Amino acid sequence: MERVERCVACVPQLIDLLVASDSAGLERVAKEASVLEGLADEAKNEFRAKMPVRLFLPVDRRDLLRLITQIDGIANCAEDVGVLLTLRPYELPEGLEGELRALVDSVMKTVNAAGELVGMMDDLMGAGFAGTAAEVALAKADEIGRLEHDADKLQDRCAKTLFRAEDQMSPVAIFMWTKLLNKVGSIANHAENVGDQFRLFVAAS
Repeated sequence: MERVERCVACVPQLIDLLVASDSAGLERVAKEASVLEGLADEAKNEFRAKMPVRLFLPVDRRDLLRLITQIDGIANCAEDVGVLLTLRPYELPEGLEGELRALVDSVMKTVNAAGELVGMMDDLMGAGFAGTAAEVALAKADEIGRLEHDADKLQDRCAKTLFRAEDQMSPVAIFMWTKLLNKVGSIANHAENVGDQFRLFVAAS
């Protein structure tokens, strides 16, 4: 999860560079995000390769693979944000900067909470996904759900601000901004799915 979080940490930097109209900086950080996503992929593949097939696990192996897929989705979306921001110049509609920064901040909080939850995995496995460890994990999953809901609301506010400026923007610009907002929001969605997967671990134990 550490490599994934390092990849996602590029997103606020990308937004800063977008606001500053720094195309060279955007290219540089987007490449950095891509490298970090590749490292996260390597870690994912190593984990899958080393995962025991027949050895007893306290959770279903398929559910563990689903968790890995959701964690990987966080890094994939962060990389995609960088790709989108280097495809064409973006003009920042009036009033969107503050809301966009608030959205990214909310998304980062959601990812950080998901990282904290993943960090509980060893304790949860040791406790058989029951008892106090399970209660703490479920509380963290609930927190992730609340944070993702906040991110959803902020994404909606960004979209409303964007469409208020549609008369001053080309259809392509609106399309690209919409894709960008959706991709940023998807980072939080995958983080929420991480929390949901932990709920399934506890429920199945």
